[in-house]
Amino acid sequence: MAAKIPVTVITGFLGSGKTTLIRNLLQNNQGRRIAVLVNEFGELGIDGDLLRSCEVCPDGEVEPQSNIVELTNGCLCCTVQEEFLPTMLELLKRRDSLDCILIETSGLALPKPLIKAFRWHEIRNAATVDGVITIVDCEAVSSGTLAADLQAIAAQRQADPNLDHETPLQELFEDQLACADLVILNKTDLVDAETQAQVKALVQKNCPML
Repeated sequence: MAAKIPVTVITGFLGSGKTTLIRNLLQNNQGRRIAVLVNEFGELGIDGDLLRSCEVCPDGEVEPQSNIVELTNGCLCCTVQEEFLPTMLELLKRRDSLDCILIETSGLALPKPLIKAFRWHEIRNAATVDGVITIVDCEAVSSGTLAADLQAIAAQRQADPNLDHETPLQELFEDQLACADLVILNKTDLVDAETQAQVKALVQKNCPML
């Protein structure tokens, strides 16, 4: 039996830096064959365009492999059955040509339903979640807004016809931290050392894995 493909879930609010992290991982892939599922909506597909620019051409080929898949039908945790599962099954047909998979959730997605989906019999023997990374915007958390652009998040909610939960940002933030195996404090250059320490303490309080 082939080894399970490790899957890393990357979560965080809109503008926290999820796509920047994935772009850096693709650009510094160290020879790993990485597939990316981007739960993109409300940003006009710009993340997918950026990520596709980082695709690497295999030796002897002119065109890059299509290892970037955009899930555009809304919040991933609300479309697990309808969109994520069939997309994942198609991707797993190519498991022999992949080393790992990265999943970027939307800023409104609850990580738990997605993680639980990997227990489904259709995919549990082919892929496994090896970690959840939550990216925290230090400046936004220190100001109490949690996300940098609240208007953009409100627009994101309105743009998603499949969003079936009205979870407040504070609860989303706590859920993202509760599921995290690794938390990255981003935009630390925009806060002083004392504020950064306060954000770190808040994260540690809400993240049982740290």
